[in-house]
Amino acid sequence: MANKANRVSGYYGSNGSPVLSAASSTRLFGTSLIDTMTTQKRQYPDINIPLFLHHGFRYIIQYGLCIEGIFRIAGTKEKVKQLQTQLDRGETIDYLNSKVDPVDLADLMKIYFRELPDCLLQSDQYDHFINLLTLDRLGQIQKLRELVSNLRPENKEMLKELVWFLGKIAINANLNKMHEENLGLVWGPNLLWKGGKAYSTTDMMELMAGAGKIKMIVTLLVEEQDHIFNNINTPITNNSDMKISFIHKLSGYKKTLQGICIVENTENKSIWTADSGGVLKIFNSNTYAIEKEMDTNLGRIHSMTSIGEYAWIASSQSVSVWNKNGEMVKEFPGFHVSLAPVYSHGECRIWAGTEQKITIFSANNLEVVQTIDVPGQFLVSLTEIFGDSNQVWAGATNGVIYVFDKTSGTEIKQLRTPARRNITCLTFHRYNDAGKVWAGSEDKLIFVIDPASHEIVQTISHPDLLLINSLKSISNSVWSCSRDSSIRIWDSKSLSLIGSLDEFHTDAVTDAVLTWNSRKLRWELWSASFDKTVCIWSINSDFLPPPQPSPFQ
Repeated sequence: MANKANRVSGYYGSNGSPVLSAASSTRLFGTSLIDTMTTQKRQYPDINIPLFLHHGFRYIIQYGLCIEGIFRIAGTKEKVKQLQTQLDRGETIDYLNSKVDPVDLADLMKIYFRELPDCLLQSDQYDHFINLLTLDRLGQIQKLRELVSNLRPENKEMLKELVWFLGKIAINANLNKMHEENLGLVWGPNLLWKGGKAYSTTDMMELMAGAGKIKMIVTLLVEEQDHIFNNINTPITNNSDMKISFIHKLSGYKKTLQGICIVENTENKSIWTADSGGVLKIFNSNTYAIEKEMDTNLGRIHSMTSIGEYAWIASSQSVSVWNKNGEMVKEFPGFHVSLAPVYSHGECRIWAGTEQKITIFSANNLEVVQTIDVPGQFLVSLTEIFGDSNQVWAGATNGVIYVFDKTSGTEIKQLRTPARRNITCLTFHRYNDAGKVWAGSEDKLIFVIDPASHEIVQTISHPDLLLINSLKSISNSVWSCSRDSSIRIWDSKSLSLIGSLDEFHTDAVTDAVLTWNSRKLRWELWSASFDKTVCIWSINSDFLPPPQPSPFQ
């Protein structure tokens, strides 16, 4: 994945929206892929497909994934032609500010492949592709792998990116109705054909008979891309062990997403999301299917957390406790914004922050067990320090962090960071060391703090970083969810940026959870955003082994 800072200067507009351009004044449509890429790589050596497709795939995932019939319904003829003319002239296109309809762009993509001098799958390989359908499923996959590996390098790379993109469309077929077979039907004629034109009735009959077979081949490419291309994961950077792939996008929310958490017991696990209007949605963590949706009548929801099979929700009117079936079992009136599970007194407790106090609840008997007064402060964020420490840290206003003894609730220390505004999030990260506290702020800064000395080890900044909404400790890295729509990944040892996920959400990323998909046997990150969607990512790393049983089960 290219570095975002470089990408901004290269082909993003001044406001950060995607700007797409042809590689040169040379005509784009009708030019061979190898000629287009030879020219383009002089300016963009790290991008292996035509620029308008590289950005177009992401643009449709951001803005067109939910359109029913995307790629099946036709675009507006005049607008599609205008886009084609602009690209052929070498003009730039700002998709976002030009309000390009994803349907028009989708139509343009098919036209591009249809107008290539030779089809993407290479017409001289037509018979080989058609004949593989006589094999069984395993044989078809093996033959496809062989045929794809023998394509020209430019064609192979383009095909890999295209089926990756079509796979994301198909995964979201519940929204757009475009499953693999539908995509095979509409894309097949644009990707494989016989050389020359049909003039006789016999030729036409052969072409019609071949259309069904081509559909099956493209369908197979999309369905089995993981085996054909090893397409599931892509490195964050060239030097990173961690590999990530965008998997799925959930939409249909009417308000901005504020919270996300995992609720689990010995039988199953579900992902809970809540929006600012108080609507709660519960998803199956393995299949992504929605299991329940309801209005909680809690007003504005600020944050969520969980202990085992119970979800805890902080809202403008209360702290409430919900069982795994989505039923409220207890409510404590009073405005709270931050929540953190803390293990003390032989049980899990919930610390809840609000204006001038912290309320501590027992997760066992669902009662308030302690209240800590913090005069003149608002407690925005909370985290427990694991291991030998017996501390809870609380982020407050004016860059202040409070350190409490988690057994007695006594204040141990006040830390004053260079931040002038709120400490919006805290997390404790430990990986083969004593661990550090990471603190995010409204001042676009992240502070890495030694919990023993209470000294700031390093202050992290980034030119595109905005307010930090949440920090997640994942394996040997810390992930930051930022208001600029990005999730950034920081190496916990060097404290340097090793990658970012910034092409799929279109507004502030508020929170994220890491979960093990027991059906697909992989780690997945679910991220919630102000853009009213949840994105799901697969994560593969040698430093992230399969999970151990939860101590709370």
